[in-house]
Amino acid sequence: MGSDRRHERGRARAAALPGARAGWRLPGLSLEAPRAWLWARLVEEADAGRPALWAPVAFSVGVVVYFAAGREPELWAAVLLAAMGAAAVLAARRRFLALGLALAFAFGAFGFLAAKLAAERAAAPRLERAQRAEVVGRVLKVEPRDRGHRRVTLAVESFGALEAGARPRRVRATLGPEPRMTAGDRLSLSAFWRPPQQPLRPGGYDFALMAYFDGIGATGAQARDVRLRDRPPEEGMERVSAALERLRERLTERIAATVGGPEGAVAAALVTGVRGPIPQAVEDDLRAAGLSHILSISGLHMALVAGTLFWLVRALFAASERAALRLPVKALAAAVALAGATFYLALSGAEVATQRSYLMAGIVFAAILIGRPAVTPRNLALAALLVLALAPQALLGPSFQMSFAAVAALIATFEVWSARRREAEPGGRFERLLAAASRIALAAVVTTLVAGLATAPFAAYHFHRVTPYALAGNALATPLISLIVMPSVVGGLLFAPLGLDGPWWRLMGFGLEGVLAIARMVASWPGAERMSGAFSATALVLFALGLAWLCLWRTALRGAAVVPLGVALALSVWPHRPDVVIHPEGRAMAARGPDGELRLLGVGPGGFAGKVWLAADGVDPEARAKAAKEARAERNVSAAQTRRKGRENAHQGAPPSPFKPRCDRYGCIAPLDGGGEAALIWDPRAFDEDCRRAALVVTRLDAPAACGDHAAVIDRRVLAATGALELTRQGDRFHAVAGRAPASDRPWSRAAESAPPDALRLSFAPRRNSPALASPAADGLSPVDPTDPDDDADLNPDDDQ
Repeated sequence: MGSDRRHERGRARAAALPGARAGWRLPGLSLEAPRAWLWARLVEEADAGRPALWAPVAFSVGVVVYFAAGREPELWAAVLLAAMGAAAVLAARRRFLALGLALAFAFGAFGFLAAKLAAERAAAPRLERAQRAEVVGRVLKVEPRDRGHRRVTLAVESFGALEAGARPRRVRATLGPEPRMTAGDRLSLSAFWRPPQQPLRPGGYDFALMAYFDGIGATGAQARDVRLRDRPPEEGMERVSAALERLRERLTERIAATVGGPEGAVAAALVTGVRGPIPQAVEDDLRAAGLSHILSISGLHMALVAGTLFWLVRALFAASERAALRLPVKALAAAVALAGATFYLALSGAEVATQRSYLMAGIVFAAILIGRPAVTPRNLALAALLVLALAPQALLGPSFQMSFAAVAALIATFEVWSARRREAEPGGRFERLLAAASRIALAAVVTTLVAGLATAPFAAYHFHRVTPYALAGNALATPLISLIVMPSVVGGLLFAPLGLDGPWWRLMGFGLEGVLAIARMVASWPGAERMSGAFSATALVLFALGLAWLCLWRTALRGAAVVPLGVALALSVWPHRPDVVIHPEGRAMAARGPDGELRLLGVGPGGFAGKVWLAADGVDPEARAKAAKEARAERNVSAAQTRRKGRENAHQGAPPSPFKPRCDRYGCIAPLDGGGEAALIWDPRAFDEDCRRAALVVTRLDAPAACGDHAAVIDRRVLAATGALELTRQGDRFHAVAGRAPASDRPWSRAAESAPPDALRLSFAPRRNSPALASPAADGLSPVDPTDPDDDADLNPDDDQ
C-alpha cells in the first residue's frame, strides 16, 4: 500500500512539473510517456530522500578531480569554486531539477576544496635525492615486521647536513631487532635515505602520495650505527600519543606471547592493528580463502566489539527490575558502547577502515541516544562524508573503497529483505521461530555473498586476484569470529587492567586456530585463488558508479546500473597488456618475449617490483618464483654431474629457453615480441655494444647521445620526468603510458627540471632508421636468473615507506 501511494504521488507531482504535459515529439514517435515515467520515478526517489545519498558520490568526484590535476591548484581557486557551488544552490533552490544539479556541483566543489586543504595541512619538506646520512629523531611508532625486523617512524631533529627548512619532518626506516626501543625514545642512525617510492607501474599504488599525507619525507634502509640517546621530555599531546603507542606495543607483545604461534600474531593484529609479524604463508591462506579482511579492523570488528558492550550493559541493567524501569537503559548502553568503540579505535591505530566503521558506529549509537533509526543509508552517507572531509586521500586506497562498497551493498540488500519480510510474516509461534532461525542462517550466507560481490571489482583492481571460494571460507569462519574471537577481545581488554586477561587471549587463540585451519583447507582447494591481471581505472570508476546506482536508488531506476556495470565488465575482461614495463628509477624492467610471456630483468619473481608486474600481467608471482627456484636447483644438479662425469656423460636437463634473459655484471638482454632485443644497462661500459644491437635501451644512467641513433632510449632523464613506464610496441616505435604526466608538478611528485622531447611526447624511437646490429655471440652472457643489481631494489615500499 505504501509503495502504491508513493507511485501515485510521484505521478501526480510529475504531471504538475513544468513542461510535463508538452512532451517531446519526433516524427511518428512521442516520448511523453517515458518522460512522465522517468519524472515520476525521480519524484518518488526525492520523496524518499534518496537524492541526498548521492552527496558523498559528488564529493568524491571533486576529490578525484583534484588528484587528477596536472598542476597543483591554487587555494584561492578552490575556495572560489566552492563559493560558486554555494551560490548556485541558492540561485536554484526553488527549481527541482536545477537544485539537484546545483547541489551535485556544490558537493563536488567542496570535495575539491577539502582535498586541497588536506594537501596544505600535510605540506612538509621532502628529500629530493637519495643519500646516506645520519638522522637523529624521536621514535613515534615501532611496528614489528617479519624475521624480527621493525619499521620505525621518527620525528626528525637533524638530518645530515640539511638545513631546518629542507629536512623532512618525519622519516621511516626498516631496522633489525636490536636495540630494543619504544615510542618516545630518542634515536640516531646512519642509513641510505630515498624519497618515497613512486608507483612501480602506471596506475599502481602511489606510495609517494600516501607518504606525503602521512607526513613522511624520506624512507631509509641499510641502517647502521643505530644508537639510543637521552630520552627527551614529553609534553601535552606528545605524552598522550607516546603513552598510547607504548600501550599498543606492550599489548601486542603480551597477546602474541600468550597465544603463541601464527594465531598469536593474528590475535595481536585484531586488537592493536599491528600486522607485521604475521607469517606470509598465513596471509596467503587467508587471502585465498577470502578471509584477509579479518586482518583489517573494520566494520565487522567494530560492530562486534561495540555490540558486545551494548548487549552486556543492557543485560546488567536488566538484572535489576528497578534500574530497568527507571533508567534510560538503552541510551546508557549506547553511551558505554560508543566509549568502548572510541578506545578500540585509538588502540588499533585508527586506520581508514577503522575510522569508517567507528564513524558508522558513532552515528548508529547517536541515533539510538536520540531515538532515531540506527542503520540507514543516510547514516552511511554521513559517515562517508565525514571520512572524506577529514582524509580525502583515503578515497584512492582499497580500504575506503572496499569497506564502503560492502556496507552500501549490504544496507541496500537488507532494505529490500526487510520490506519483503514485513509483507509475509507467518502467524504461529512455531512458524515464527522457524522463520527466525532460517533468516539467521540465510542472512549469514547473503551477507557474505553480497559483500564479496560488491568488493570483488576493487580487490581485483588493486590486488589483481579473485577468490572463487570466499563464500565458503566466510560461511565457515564467521561463526567462530563472531561467537568466540571478537567477544574474547572485549573480555581481554576489560580484564587486562586486573591482570586477568590471559584466559581471554587463550580463548581467542582457540577460535583463531579454527579460523586458520579453515583458511588452510579452503586455500588448498584447486583454483582457490586466481590472478585477474590489471585493468584500467576507467573500468573501476564504472564499477563504482554502477554499484552506487544500484544501491542508492530504490525504484526501477536502479535497473539502469546494468549499463555501467556491463561496460566495466567488458573493459576488465579484455584489458590491454603492455610489451615492456620499466621501474621508475630504471633499475629493473619486464619485457614480453616472442612467446607472449613477461620476463623480468634486474629483479627476481620474489622481489617486490617483480611481484607487482607479474600480478598485473595475470601471472601468479609465487608460482613463478617456485618454478624459478626448481629450475635453478635442476641446473645446479646438472652442473655437479657435469663436473663429476664429464660433459659427454652428464645428465641432460631441459635446454634453456631461447627467450630467457641473459645477464652479466653490466646489464641484461632479453628478446622482444616482434623481433629485436631490449637491453637493461647498469654499467656505462655496456653502452657501446648494447646501443648498437638492441631495439630498446633502458638505463638508470645518462645514456650517450649517440645511443639514440640505433635504439629507442629511456634513461635517467626520461624517467625523472615520467616515473614508471608501460610501453606498447609498434614497429620500431614504443608508445608509453606514464606513471605521472611528464609536465605534472604536485607536492608529492615534483616536476623534473627538464624533460626530453621524447618524454613529453611519450613516444620513443631511434632518431635514425638504421637497423640495429645483429646480436654478437654472447660469450659472457649465460642464461641465468635475473638478479637485482642494487641491494635495495627489491625492498617492499610498505616496509621502508
